[in-house]
Amino acid sequence: MPKLFIDTHSEKVTLAVVKGDKIIKKQGVSNRSHSEIVAPLLNELLRETNMEFADFDEIAVVNGPGSFTGVRIGVTIAKTIAYSLSIPIKVLSSLEMYGESATEYFDLVTVEDSKGVYSAHKKENRYEEFIYQRKGEFEEYVSKNGFTVLKKHEINLKKIFEYLADRDECNPHVVNPTYVKEIDALK
Repeated sequence: MPKLFIDTHSEKVTLAVVKGDKIIKKQGVSNRSHSEIVAPLLNELLRETNMEFADFDEIAVVNGPGSFTGVRIGVTIAKTIAYSLSIPIKVLSSLEMYGESATEYFDLVTVEDSKGVYSAHKKENRYEEFIYQRKGEFEEYVSKNGFTVLKKHEINLKKIFEYLADRDECNPHVVNPTYVKEIDALK
């Protein structure tokens, strides 16, 4: 039951193959363009695991919020593989990914850009209230509500796949990226 994991929401790209309890992970940092790093990393991962895309039983993709180009590339690759080979695809946000990987207590999990913070409130193992706020607004929101904010952004693939086990697969056509901030034209 091999699974493919794709996360390109930030400058740090994480790709992994999960076979039972064994995890083979590849990471790279893209300071310029994800398009220059994702395909070579993916090819290297397939070579190392002696696998082809058709061998996967499931694809998990992080759809953001995150970098505009990075999220688009990861989601597009996952959708293309899933659709063309009829492989089930499951989607999680970067907020869920960090929240499920956490080892400490928190109320809010965040992804930041230079001007603001995208956050989700975790209540009873569900993520709610996905919102984007300017940094000052966010700090006031946290203070006013006494929230504990998750500080560590780690990835624990075992925990992530346990979290995804109960999630239904998606139609690849409805999988879309989520960006950190609103597009200026929409404001």
